[in-house]
Amino acid sequence: MNRRKVLVVAGEPSGDLHASRLVRALRDKAPDLEVLGVGGPRMREAGTTMVVSLEHMGVMGFTEVISKLHSFIGLMWKLKKLMKHERPQLLIAVDFPGFNLRLCRYAKRLGIPVMYYIAPQVWAWGQGRVKFMASNIDRIAVVFPFEVDFFRGHGLEVEFVGHPLLESVRVEGEKAEVRRRLGLSSELPVVALLPGSRRQEVRRLLPSMLAAGVKLSEKRSVELAVCAADGALSSEIKKMIAKLDLPVRVLEGRSSELLYVSSAAVIASGSATLEAAILGTPMVIVYRVSPLSWAIARRLVAIDTIGLVNIVAGKKIVSEYLQNDIDPSRISEELGELVFDEEKRRELIASLALVESSLGRPGASQRAAALALSMLPAVGS
Repeated sequence: MNRRKVLVVAGEPSGDLHASRLVRALRDKAPDLEVLGVGGPRMREAGTTMVVSLEHMGVMGFTEVISKLHSFIGLMWKLKKLMKHERPQLLIAVDFPGFNLRLCRYAKRLGIPVMYYIAPQVWAWGQGRVKFMASNIDRIAVVFPFEVDFFRGHGLEVEFVGHPLLESVRVEGEKAEVRRRLGLSSELPVVALLPGSRRQEVRRLLPSMLAAGVKLSEKRSVELAVCAADGALSSEIKKMIAKLDLPVRVLEGRSSELLYVSSAAVIASGSATLEAAILGTPMVIVYRVSPLSWAIARRLVAIDTIGLVNIVAGKKIVSEYLQNDIDPSRISEELGELVFDEEKRRELIASLALVESSLGRPGASQRAAALALSMLPAVGS
């Protein structure tokens, strides 16, 4: 009897986190299952047999991918060879659409069923890809409720499993206790700066975030804290901060705890905006890529807002400062209002609570794992 085998492919830090929880759920439900994977350290810790580790391949934007193109081509070649010889009974693609959609097509050519978890955001850009997805993907486990009608309307089999952040965004303890754990002041309101998980994001966004924080601190007493995704980014962030005549706390990989105790935050557009929404933290969103990437994106994006929290809300409840409109003075003024204007705080926190409630129930990983296992042959067959 051949052992049942799946291949799970993720390509960025958030994908690695969500894929790792999916792998744990798969192994809990089917201890006999062999899980091969492409991803990062969390997938490895979850018990994945790693084919390739991608800790340093996160990129953003269209032009930024070019610098990694040789690595992506090599990875694609390696995975095609692996699927041809190992013959996994299921490919599970986790986000990472620029790469994973091509891999899905090859899997289908080999007759390997395909499940997509955390679907490409083609409802925002690239709707021409939906027909391609319908031809090459068997089932999609989506994390936003509005995605069900969209994908089903294009002929795909869809199941809403809820958002995995609902199970990963957890903070134990009272806020005063968490502040002590993080080494933060017990008195001053905290303003969090989350510049993203990729080096390119940090370099493009953090200087403006810090400038906004400095301007705010010159007018009001606040404590600034930056969340670094990993040790390498932490070192780079500390070098940026060293140029300032201002104490700024740098925390590594503790975004949920920091957001939990913060009065407001400046956040790079991405899943961290949903994390803040779940924790009820008022925020502003910033986003900047290369000029060419921005020009391409403006031609492709089919919606009026880019922040996930705004997309889920169906309207702009959180301010977005994009590209050349990232103005530290304006951001500083808005942060001051979010921290010290109680009426504005209450209004935004209430809107964020509605966003959280629309994300479903905790347990997305378990539901996605059950869907994946339903696509595998029965044990012994």
